[in-house]
Amino acid sequence: MKTHVLFLLLIMYLEVSCQSTRRNDSFISQDKITKSSITLQYEMDLPSKVLKVGPNLEISIGKFALHSFNSLATEIFNVSSYKARNENDPLEPGTIVLRKVQVDRSLVFEEGTTKFQHATFASIVEFLLVKDTGESFRILGKSHPIRTNTIPFSPNDSESEGTIETSIRSAIEMGLRKIVASKENGSIESNQVMFQQKIE
Repeated sequence: MKTHVLFLLLIMYLEVSCQSTRRNDSFISQDKITKSSITLQYEMDLPSKVLKVGPNLEISIGKFALHSFNSLATEIFNVSSYKARNENDPLEPGTIVLRKVQVDRSLVFEEGTTKFQHATFASIVEFLLVKDTGESFRILGKSHPIRTNTIPFSPNDSESEGTIETSIRSAIEMGLRKIVASKENGSIESNQVMFQQKIE
């Protein structure tokens, strides 16, 4: 009798466990379905894009941008592919292209003196969004200025490179937020700011 009861309890436990697993699998699948499937591309020259900060020193801002682009976008979308875009490649619907990255830096001194006060870094990136309709839109992502209190890339500086990376990541995130908003409400925020020339 006890054996029969234990057998019935085991059957009931297994059934409940299977139902729970099916519910969890269904939830995960539904969560993936709610994400848009997207293709990520970047311009061929981006991996070699650098910021010259001294006679013999360059910062690989292109690599920073590509790393942030890939990691942030995969948190938001179901990424079907991630690759460089050749110049003659057609723009397929459902594609986000990272086209440009730029870092602006400035030094602030006490008025009328050469005494250094602080430096600021700010980044801007340019995306091309190709919507499912085939229409393409240019979207800019801009970071807020980040202040540092050490002369950039001086012998005592240990924060500028990390600040640049953070600034670029922030710009990528702001651009992707605009893209997500456009996909949700069907409109693109107007932005008349022109992308500046390369800073040397």
